[in-house]
Amino acid sequence: MRALFNQIRRFRNDERGVFAVIFGILSIVLVATSGAVVDFVGVQQARVRAQAALDSAALALQPQIYTSTTAELRSLAQNLLVERMTDSGVSVTVESANVVINGGTLFLQARLTVPMAFVSLVGISEINARIASQATRKKLAVEVTMVLDNSGSMGSYSRMTNLKAAASNATEILFGGETTQPNVFIGIIPFTSFVNVGTSNANASWLDVAGNSSIANDNFDDDSNDSTPFNGPVNRLSLYDQLTNVSWRGCVDARPHTVTGAASHLDTDDTVPVNNDPDTLIVPAFGPDTPDSWSSWLADYEDDDAAAACGHIHGGSDRERQERLCKYSGSISTSSWGPNFDCPSAELLPLTNVKQPVLDAIDAMVASGATNIHMGTIWGFRALSPTEPFTEGAPYDEATAKVMIIMTDGENTMYSRNNMNGAAYYSPYGYPYNGRLGAVGWSSSQMRAEMDVRTLESCANAKAEGITIYTIGLNPPNTSTRNMLTDCATSPANAYFPSQASELNGVFAEIANQLSALRLAQ
Repeated sequence: MRALFNQIRRFRNDERGVFAVIFGILSIVLVATSGAVVDFVGVQQARVRAQAALDSAALALQPQIYTSTTAELRSLAQNLLVERMTDSGVSVTVESANVVINGGTLFLQARLTVPMAFVSLVGISEINARIASQATRKKLAVEVTMVLDNSGSMGSYSRMTNLKAAASNATEILFGGETTQPNVFIGIIPFTSFVNVGTSNANASWLDVAGNSSIANDNFDDDSNDSTPFNGPVNRLSLYDQLTNVSWRGCVDARPHTVTGAASHLDTDDTVPVNNDPDTLIVPAFGPDTPDSWSSWLADYEDDDAAAACGHIHGGSDRERQERLCKYSGSISTSSWGPNFDCPSAELLPLTNVKQPVLDAIDAMVASGATNIHMGTIWGFRALSPTEPFTEGAPYDEATAKVMIIMTDGENTMYSRNNMNGAAYYSPYGYPYNGRLGAVGWSSSQMRAEMDVRTLESCANAKAEGITIYTIGLNPPNTSTRNMLTDCATSPANAYFPSQASELNGVFAEIANQLSALRLAQ
């Protein structure tokens, strides 16, 4: 029995196995401690990725602070983070979205949860961290001209309705919900064949009211002798004054295609209009009455009264009958033809930082007439310029981003006709007979191709001044127009070709959001 008790006593006093037990316990702590470094690195990497994702969400959603609730913004931010965060087990929860409308600021705060691989051995299963991001509009001035097609085809398939809604929405985005913005300026350039610069400019110094430009006397003469040259001058506004029931609506001709540089001409550049160089001045449009029944608008200038007033010109040639100045007096036919033919009723709106005039100018647009993308583009360029004809534009420098958005649903349009003028109607280039675009005998496609060339030249001159150009071709009718609009844009990514009018809102919104130049403030 004593031997048994001695064995029990020795077993009780034997400590040789204690170290293994202690080591087993300590090894858990040692593994957790050394593994904490790995867990910490994992947390930091997850935090960096989550911060980048939250920054991206803030930048993407800031333009929507004027149209979305904070709850909607938080939900949208959460969805964006879920898309970007693919780490296994890592979760990010957007806890709050706060907005400061007046400051244009969106503040997002989120909680990051990262599972622990090693320190979970000592009871720490996850680590939480908070991240935040704030996006604010840059203090950069932005000037935008929207060059918008008002041609007749825009009246089909709700195109004009959708264009007005899209341009108005883009305006709201750019103004950021405010009625005025000190650093945002927008101009509206409606165009058909012509651009209406506004009747308020009838006395502007850059308008050729004296008729000194070399193109002012195109299609006019003061006698019935074809062989007698006529050099003017012709004050076209005075011709309107002689007509009792019509006045100048505000449209102007293209300047002469005079070379001004290696790859530019007066009708495609922004040369400042000056009186000592009359061809730089802007000539009021006046579509003449023609012997062709297609575009005649005087009741009948061969009747007795007109014949007496013009020295019985009814026996003269068609050219002289068209050009006689003396026939423009009294009232005219109320048909759609007349000296203001194809002049859009909506006037050009120069750059303004007040929202309501912009919305009013968009709402005033009416679909009617042909398409001349060149004229819309050159006036969009001139409206952004700091020099006359319009001086609202800031100087060309890094402090101001200048942007032109050109939207059309068709191609440059000019129709040839087998008559002495070579065209069906008067255009900003006069007639092909005048030699300012083409010549008698040119086909419609030849004239359209030349208009494309001048559109591209106008775009190139604008881009040379640092103007960013976006183009929107709604359901472009042919490859040449699509290529022209693509080349006109600053880059192919800036050229959009929606197939349905309902897509215009998304395109304009995307461009406007890009123009809401942002910076991360936190």
